[in-house]
Amino acid sequence: MKTSYQKPKIAIALPGINYLPDTTYVLNTLPIVRHLEKEYDVTLIFRTILKPDNLKYQYLTILNSSEVSPHEKNKGSAYFSPHGTISALRYGKILNKFAKANAQKFDLVIERQWSLVGLLSSAFQHYGVPSIFINEAEFYTNLHTKIDWRSSFISQLSTVIFQKILPYFRRKWIKNSSSIIVETEQMKHFMLEQKYTEDKDKIYSIPNGIDPSIFYPRDRQSCRQLLDIDSNAFILTYIGSLNRFIQEPAPLIKALGGLQHNKIIFHIVGDGIKRQELENISKQYNSPVIFQGKIAQDKVPLYIGAANLCVAPYDKTRFPNNQFTSASLKVVEYLACGRPILTIPCERMNHLLDGGKYGFLVENNLDSYQAFFQDLHNIAEVQKKETNLINDLKKSTLSSKQIVMTWHDIADMYKKVIKETLN
Repeated sequence: MKTSYQKPKIAIALPGINYLPDTTYVLNTLPIVRHLEKEYDVTLIFRTILKPDNLKYQYLTILNSSEVSPHEKNKGSAYFSPHGTISALRYGKILNKFAKANAQKFDLVIERQWSLVGLLSSAFQHYGVPSIFINEAEFYTNLHTKIDWRSSFISQLSTVIFQKILPYFRRKWIKNSSSIIVETEQMKHFMLEQKYTEDKDKIYSIPNGIDPSIFYPRDRQSCRQLLDIDSNAFILTYIGSLNRFIQEPAPLIKALGGLQHNKIIFHIVGDGIKRQELENISKQYNSPVIFQGKIAQDKVPLYIGAANLCVAPYDKTRFPNNQFTSASLKVVEYLACGRPILTIPCERMNHLLDGGKYGFLVENNLDSYQAFFQDLHNIAEVQKKETNLINDLKKSTLSSKQIVMTWHDIADMYKKVIKETLN
C-alpha cells in the first residue's frame, strides 16, 4: 500500500454509467461515499457526465464530452453497454488507457456492477492497483441472441462471438481480483458452487441500504391525499425500471385485467425502454394500471406510503439456474416504509419477507397472480402483515436480522472490506 497520503485514496468506478443524478446506481452509491469520506479520500469515476446537477463529490470521467457522440448525448441514457466484440474491444482499450493514466492516483479501485464488470478492475491491477469489483449476478452466462437477418451480418456475428467469449473473461477477471463484493449470500454460494473462485475469504456479501430520513412508515391517507389517489381503493405500487429485464411487471398487468374487482388500482412509477410495450399490454387486457412515469425522488416514498401492497415482480429466468441472487433495493425500501410486499418465491425474498411474515411469495406468471387475487377477497391478511412489519420496524427487528439496514451500516461493511484488501 502506498503511504504518501494522509488518507488512503479510493476510487469508486461506474464505467457503465453516464452520470444522471436520479440513476439507480448513482442513488445507491452516493450515500456510501458520504460515510466513506470520513476515513478515505474518495473519487468517483463515471463514463461521462450527462447532467452535472451540482455533483458535490470529487470525480473523473473516462470520456470527455468531445468523445461522446451527438446521438448518445441526445439519447440521454444513463446506461452504457457494448453489445458486440468490436465495441467491447474499443471500450476496453479506452479503459486500459484511463487506468494507465490514473493508476498512481489511487490506493484502491472499487468497480461497481455493469455489463463488463471486472474489466476496469483488471486494467488497474495490471498497473499495480488492488481492486474490488461488485458482482450482482452472472447474467452473462444466460444470454441468447436472436438472429435478425435484416440486420448487418458483421454486427450480428460480432454480438454472437461476444456473448460466447464473455463468460470466459468473466471467470478470468473474478479469479484475478483482489476482493469481490456480492449483494447476497445466495450470490456468494453460487460463485463458489460454480467455481468462479475457490477462495471464499475474498468474497464479501454486502446488500443495499436505505436512508431512514426518506424511507419510513407514513400515514396512508395523507399520502393518498397529497397524490390525489382514491382513499377507498386497494392500491398496488411498483417502483422501478420498465426495461423488462430483471424486473418484469407484464404478467401482473395481464392478471389484473381479468379480475372482477373494480377497487384494485396498480400504480407504476418509473420509466424505461419497454414502457410503451407495457402500456399496450395494459390497454389490451383492460387493466387498472396508471403509469406515473419517472417522478422526483422525494415523491417515491409517498407512492409507497399510499399503497396497500407493493410489488417486486422479478424474472428469475434472467439468472443462471433460475437462482435469484440480487439484493433488491426496492424491496428493502418498501419494507422500510412499512408496506407488505408481493414478490417471487426464492431464498433471498424469503429472507427479506421473514418467511412470509411481511408479504406474499407468488410466482411471476399469469396463473399464479390470478389465483392470488381471486383469493384476496378480504384484505385483513394484508393489513395483518403490515401491522407485523411496522411493529418489527419499531423494535429494530429488521435491522438486527440484516433485512433493513441504513447506508451507514452498509458503509461500515465496505470499510471492513477496504481495510482487509489494503492490508
